[in-house]
Amino acid sequence: MPRRARSARPRRPPTVAFTLLTEDSHPLLYVRLRDLIAAHHGELLDARIALAWCTSWKLDVDGHQVLGRCRRATDLDRELHAWDFVILLNREWWEHEQCTPLQRDALLDHELCHATTRDDPHTGEPQRDARGRICYRLRKHDLEEFIAIAQRWGVWKRDLELFARGLAMAAARGQRLPIDQDPDDPPVQSTGGVH
Repeated sequence: MPRRARSARPRRPPTVAFTLLTEDSHPLLYVRLRDLIAAHHGELLDARIALAWCTSWKLDVDGHQVLGRCRRATDLDRELHAWDFVILLNREWWEHEQCTPLQRDALLDHELCHATTRDDPHTGEPQRDARGRICYRLRKHDLEEFIAIAQRWGVWKRDLELFARGLAMAAARGQRLPIDQDPDDPPVQSTGGVH
């Protein structure tokens, strides 16, 4: 059976989902990043962290939107590039007119919480590789729970208790991000997400 001739219509070039943000093109973003590291993430002072836009993230089936993601460089990545981590940011969310500087700082701080050193279990000091570079790892979230379980059972395990304390401490300092939902309304399924 003969092969069908392909159509002669031109193909669109593949979409590029990532754009590296350099310090030259986005100096204020890197100032914001360095300020957060200096204030809250001392273990990352020597880490080389790049920022990039991601434009491919869409709402998932549950209505969650990825706002950011921290990626640790592999050993090969570290040989090819000067970065230990890349923080991907949802460009649409970041540049949205309702996104506040406080929310942007919270997202960057959240992603920085994922980045940490791989420490020697005996000394507690950061491990180093054969080339003398600090070894890094990704840290998981402190809390993973469904809103419905919290509504039904309250603070039923240790990580929820620590999280509730953290929220109470922030509230006592008067820190609260602007949220669209009225605080008197019953909680609803989250439409935002950070990884």
